[in-house]
Formats: sequence, structure tokens, C-alpha cells
Amino acid sequence: MPSVVDSLNLISKTMENILDFVAQDEVLSNDFREYLELNNIEIETEREFNNVIIQYMLDMKMQNGLRVLEYYRRNNKTYDEIIDALLNSFCGVFKIEKILSNAYDVECLTSGAKLTLIPMVKMSHLKQIGRYDFIQARILELDNVQYILEIYDVISEYNLYAATTSAIKYMLQNPKSAYFKNEDKRKQLEKSVAEFWEKFSDCFENQFVITTNKKIDKLIEYFNKFRLDNQKEDYSGLIEKVEKNRYIKVQELNCDDETFMQNAIGGFSSHKEIYDVALWIDKKRGLYIIPFFETFMKCFQEDIENKNECIKEFLTSDKIPPSVIKYAKENNENFFEVVNKVLKTNFSNLEELLFNTKTAFIDSGVFSPVITLFNSELFSTLIGIEEKSQKDTPKSEVGRNDLCPCGSGLKYKKCCGNKNS
Repeated sequence: MPSVVDSLNLISKTMENILDFVAQDEVLSNDFREYLELNNIEIETEREFNNVIIQYMLDMKMQNGLRVLEYYRRNNKTYDEIIDALLNSFCGVFKIEKILSNAYDVECLTSGAKLTLIPMVKMSHLKQIGRYDFIQARILELDNVQYILEIYDVISEYNLYAATTSAIKYMLQNPKSAYFKNEDKRKQLEKSVAEFWEKFSDCFENQFVITTNKKIDKLIEYFNKFRLDNQKEDYSGLIEKVEKNRYIKVQELNCDDETFMQNAIGGFSSHKEIYDVALWIDKKRGLYIIPFFETFMKCFQEDIENKNECIKEFLTSDKIPPSVIKYAKENNENFFEVVNKVLKTNFSNLEELLFNTKTAFIDSGVFSPVITLFNSELFSTLIGIEEKSQKDTPKSEVGRNDLCPCGSGLKYKKCCGNKNS
């Protein structure tokens, strides 16, 4: 096993090699330029360039759906174990429990795991970090040692709300952080997935059910009620069709937006646009809420508005599980003809397509955001903070017939309103 110093040198060297590869490889160079154009990113300083290209290298996917790091690994086998570690790195929020001479003892807010994190820069450069503060950081694990690749922000120990909100945001982007170094959490998630699969199958007798964003919150409430008491009622009034299927960008669905938590708690019905939404159950990963599912399916048979953007989003997004793509392939004879035209590829079988576009799901331990939120003690903590804020601010009281802000899907009078009465 290499020493910590050797590992740090290997990580640094590999990062340098990848950056050189991005600059020299024609495919990646062209893709990076397209990435800048699509995201309207303008770079004016060398520091801005370094920040953007590192984010592109570690987090982004190429236009054909393959992660940049995965493309590098398949074309360059040097330091392969480091590439694996980089692929599994994630951003999270960590509470500083103790400051050591060359490391931090921390608690991962999403998983509750106790870790020792070794920064890749000297501790003297991080003097602003105090005990009990929270750090937003990207960590990497190599040979069972955890390293801090980068610290994005330091949150005061007195701002628990900001730390909690940021941690949940990162957890939704990378659900693996919900059980990092905590096997009990992983088993809890697996048990929850099995329960949701059984209940969903009994409730809807299908793998999915489709309505609009104006009705989906009530449909979720109905399913949660069935999950708790097993009483099936007529839910036909909760099924609604859109006047016209079309794919549009909905700002409230952007998890990178700073107000994503408020949008999530507000529910889909608060969105101005009307669009189709499906509840989809995945046997391995749990319950998904998938906007534009019906629109995606119709893209293979009709001339849908923004058709190519819709297909590309479903094929390349890590928010869409492979089971959805498999269903689309099984129900459309022209599936590969359409897909290859959009992605500019020549895939001929499903395994090859998923191997190149859904690499995040190769590990079966990727759970749906709904399942991770449902089992998250951190999310319950956040709701507790919200509830306290509501009590302190009478104008923000929840109506008895409104959806409970705790996210249970039940009406307030049957949930927290009942507990507090």
C-alpha cells in the first residue's frame, strides 16, 4: 500500500495527465468547446478556466452521454485505480469534529459516517476553518483513506440550515453519499426499495402511472396513503392528460438552482407550465418522479416539439434509470434508428448503449432521490427547522387540507397537524 504522500502525488499527477489529455484529444477538445457554448460559459481568467475544466473533467458528461473520466479511462490505462477513485468521488457537507496536524476528523452529514479527511493542500492554507464549522468539499477515497480534493465553501457552525440544505442538494445529485461508509444505511435503503416496489405494484398494478404536474402531488399523496394503510380508492380523478406533449426546460426542476429546496417543497403543482409526469417504480432503485416520460415515449412516433433535446436528456441524464430506456427500446422498433440519429452514434444493442450513457447505474447501489429523501434523517432535520420557522412566523402557517411540508405526501391535518394537536 502506498504512503499518504505517494497517494497524494499519484492523484495530483493523474489530474495533470487528464487535463493534458482534454487539451490534446480532438474529441474531448471539441466536446469541451461545445459544453462551454451550450452552458453560455465565458472564461476571462486563468483561474476561471481551471475551475471550469476541473468541473467538466470530474462531473460532466460528453455530448454522447459518456462521462469525461470514463472516456479518459477507456483511452488511457495509466493510474487506473486513481481514475476509479475519481469516478467515485463526490461532493458533500462535513462537520469538523476535530482539527489534527494534517487532517480533519469529520462527520458526513448525509450518511452520519465518522471520517478522517486529508486535504491535498497544506493545513496552513485552511486557517479559516474552525472546529464545528461545516465544509462543502469533494472527497476521494483511495486504499481506504479519504482525501479532500477541493473545498468549495465553509459554513459557520451556527448556520445549520445552510449546511443541511447544501448536504441534501449534494445527496440528490449523488445518492451514494446517503450511505457512504455506513452499511446499515445501505441496508435500510434496500429494504425501503423492496417495500416501495411491492406497494406500488399492488396499488397501480403497473410499473408506472402518468398524470400532469398539476395532479402529481395529489397522486403521490394517494400512493403514500395506500402504502401506509393498504386501502385502495378510486384515483381516476388524479389522472390527467396534457393538451399537447412537448418538451420544455422547467427552471424549478434544476437541482443546481439555489432555490431548488423551496421549489421541491412547494410541489410540482406550483410550476407555471403544464407538462406530463410519471411515477415510475424501479425494482432495484425505488420510486422515481419522471417529468416528460409520456413525451419521451411519443418522440419515437410523433414530431414532438424539442424532440431531440428530450431524447438526449433521457438517454444521458443520471436522473433517469436504465429501466426507463429499456422500456422505450422494447416498445419502439425504431428505437436505435432515432437514438443514433440524435446522439450521432451507431449503437446496435441495449447493453452497449447503457454502458456508454448510464455508467452511474452500473453499480446497483444507486438509489432514487425519492428513496434517499424518504430515509434521510437529515431531511427530517431540515423539515424540523422549517416547522420551527413556521411557528415563529404565523403568516406561513399551513392549511389543514394542504400537503404537509414534511414531504410525507399526506394532508397536514393527517400528519404533523395531527401530531401537534
